[in-house]
Amino acid sequence: MWNGGSAARDATPVAVTWSKRQRRPVAFVWRRRRYAVEHVLETWVLETGWWRDGGFVSRTYWRVRAGGRVFDLCYDHPSNSWRLERAL
Repeated sequence: MWNGGSAARDATPVAVTWSKRQRRPVAFVWRRRRYAVEHVLETWVLETGWWRDGGFVSRTYWRVRAGGRVFDLCYDHPSNSWRLERAL
């Protein structure tokens, strides 16, 4: 699972194709290359700071296999944006 650290600071915005029917990401573009999601390995949710003004965090993470590699994608709910947190 994601452990914080530098991954959040080094996250890269990515364009993600979402399947409403499957309720999951099915592809994303990173470094000008399109990756089809072959398999969702794990998902988890991070919600914290809801009790503080300006400190609210609500994210859903998707660990996926794509292009023979493993990636951690993150959807940030408040900003309605996707990021690549880590390429493993």
